[in-house]
Amino acid sequence: MDTAEFDKMFEVEETNWWYRGRRALVRKWVRRHFELQGRRLRILDIACATGMSFRFLADCGDIRGIDISRETIRLCRTRGIDRIVQCDAMKLPFRDGSFDVVLALDALEHFPDDELAIREIRRVARPGALVLVTVPAFMFLWSPHDVAYHHFRRYTRGELGRKLEAGGLRLRKLSYYSMTVLPPVFVMRKLRGAARGNGPAHSDFFLKLPRPLEAALYGVMRAEIGLMDAVSLPFGVSLFCAAAPG
Repeated sequence: MDTAEFDKMFEVEETNWWYRGRRALVRKWVRRHFELQGRRLRILDIACATGMSFRFLADCGDIRGIDISRETIRLCRTRGIDRIVQCDAMKLPFRDGSFDVVLALDALEHFPDDELAIREIRRVARPGALVLVTVPAFMFLWSPHDVAYHHFRRYTRGELGRKLEAGGLRLRKLSYYSMTVLPPVFVMRKLRGAARGNGPAHSDFFLKLPRPLEAALYGVMRAEIGLMDAVSLPFGVSLFCAAAPG
């Protein structure tokens, strides 16, 4: 990924509505697991990028991160985060059953062999662990955003579920999210793709939104997260899965 994209992620992720919504969803599930276990958790964040998990989950346990990029590790160090290993997610340097929680937040789409990465996730998760996965949804949403982020694919619910189960994980919750914003995101991405021509690709996060719109979008995300307790959403810009070792 272009270093400018890492810099932009570092700049916006604390306040951006989408990142805030994803954090709220992940924290909700990790807090439940933390309360169920009644002790501090050992947490692994795969492809941890700029290390936000070390902030929003610090009260739940001891966190380790892995990332293959030297640039993201450098950005993490500017936040005082040094518990990160530079390595390939398809060959994790940890013993079997090492972690209570394994996070793969918008990670699998970056790996040439996502099924091998899933098997590694299963290997390092202890019995009874919580595995949380988020990925981008639907190839019809493919756009310069995916090109800029060096994605290999976007997923459907069926594809993600099959791959996780084949990798030895038992699904607890599998749902699309960012459902409400799918129509405008589809239109925006098609327009951006048409306007790009042969120019460089940039992620959606290079588009600055007015604060009231950011607040409204975050409110929509929080409402969807509440709804997901009762139902699995039928479509969305992204997919969320909570799983456990099978």
